[in-house]
Amino acid sequence: MNRSHRVLVVEDQEAVRRGLEELLSEDGHRVATASDVESAVARALEFAPHLVLLDLNLPDKNGLELIRELRERGMDPTIIVLTAHASIDSAVDAVQRGVFDYLEKPVLPERLRAAVARGLERAELRGEVDRLRREMMRGGRFEEMIGSSPRMLELYRLVDQVAPTNAAVLILGESGTGKEVLARAVHRISPRASRPFVAVNCAAFPESLLESELFGHEKGAFTGATAARVGCFEQADTGTLFLDEIGEMPLEMQTKLLRVLEEKKVRRVGGSREVPIDVRILAASNRDLDALRAEGRFREDLFFRLNVFQLETPPLRERMTDLAALAEHFLRGFLEENPSRRTTGFSAEALAFLKAHSWPGNVRELRNVVQRAAVLCSEGEIRPEHLPRFGEAGRPATAPADDRDAVSIPVGSSLSRAERELILRTLRACEGNKPQAAKILGISLKTLYTRLHEYEAGSGGSSERDGPDRGGIR
Repeated sequence: MNRSHRVLVVEDQEAVRRGLEELLSEDGHRVATASDVESAVARALEFAPHLVLLDLNLPDKNGLELIRELRERGMDPTIIVLTAHASIDSAVDAVQRGVFDYLEKPVLPERLRAAVARGLERAELRGEVDRLRREMMRGGRFEEMIGSSPRMLELYRLVDQVAPTNAAVLILGESGTGKEVLARAVHRISPRASRPFVAVNCAAFPESLLESELFGHEKGAFTGATAARVGCFEQADTGTLFLDEIGEMPLEMQTKLLRVLEEKKVRRVGGSREVPIDVRILAASNRDLDALRAEGRFREDLFFRLNVFQLETPPLRERMTDLAALAEHFLRGFLEENPSRRTTGFSAEALAFLKAHSWPGNVRELRNVVQRAAVLCSEGEIRPEHLPRFGEAGRPATAPADDRDAVSIPVGSSLSRAERELILRTLRACEGNKPQAAKILGISLKTLYTRLHEYEAGSGGSSERDGPDRGGIR
């Protein structure tokens, strides 16, 4: 292990501070010291420590406040707490804030040296992870995001800068461009990575239910509230809360959300007790929030609270050089879930066909097109005949390569029969994986179950045609 690590000792007792400095210096470490949180922040900005030895009881603030202040400045050193007043509550609080180790004073030199060695080893590993992530960025891969176009490389750079801080981030972009994928990437490389990531779609709930979803409710707060429920803010405590489709939030709810963000406390519906929360907010919208502000449909003060740092996910039509890599990525994912398929990739003609499309549904549309093509092409390369027309003039219609891949619907068939054939063949191609089949078909899992139940009832459970399909249903 590198012996010239930088260690910051934050301790208000001068004798203890000097003793720690001497012990660590003897082991070959570079040591800086501070006696309170304010001076520790200043020293950390100058010194950039790999590890901080931190006393909890400091004259100006609780020692754990230093962790928050460092993270707000984009620093995330390994933290070891030293305290003469150990308690279960303080230990739990320390662990929730990401403290690496928690030692009670007086501590034996051997134990301290062992803890510091482990902490610095962890710091080295984290540094190596950061280095590998930067290499992947240059290669067009960042967490779950794919692409090496200039727009994506710039996005990776911005994410790498903002993720280590505690700043609120507003993610803007068209539907299907991967805003939640981006939000999860920000969380995964932040100091909160080991804590909860909670996502809520603000457009999925009526206003009365959205308040309960976000803030929770007490038993009896409204009709049907038979038990108390923890809301998303409390679920995400010490972690990250992702508010998707924030532009759809009603004005009254915007006011309540703003209060929670300002006070860092939440009150459940029907309750009187305010619960302190420590949550990083990421918000996203496919709407023009500036236009909504001008129309009086989105609060300016909430906008500024959320828009500390802004990221934009580019539409697929503006990063077409990434299309082939994205298509291959989605195909690999499908084949991993369906190992019996023998699809090998895309022909040059198929890729050219895909690149000619404007992709109004962006990356989400591409993923669905690739999965459907993989259903139709059970082996070999995906070719243009496995791809849809996209509703554009002059495009060739989908024509499967052979009868094994085809869904044959005779002219004059009823819509219900056509639907039945498509559902059962898709389910067979997915080897009975109903969630995967529902995703490819573009229907809910509940709808798929309903249709399968209807087919079972209609056939009396003994249809020869349905036999192979039911055999794959699990």
